Amino acid sequence: MMKQHMGNIARDTGEELVEVTLFKDSERYCDDLFVCVNGESCLIQRGVPVKVRRQFAEVIQNSARQDLFADRLMHGGEA
Repeated sequence: MMKQHMGNIARDTGEELVEVTLFKDSERYCDDLFVCVNGESCLIQRGVPVKVRRQFAEVIQNSARQDLFADRLMHGGEA
């Protein structure tokens, strides 16, 4: 029972590890990605599957969503 409880705490605090694969090309998206959440940071390698804490994965996902939203607004589409 304690193990399950600790797993719930990890999920609630963003400590759970999740796998992400960041896009990589030879121009704009070739360097590793620096991500910082509440003073904690990590450098995420592009082009290969890596495990990061959920809190960092959520920041990346939110950033990508915001980029898409901004692109739609700039090009006259609906957001």
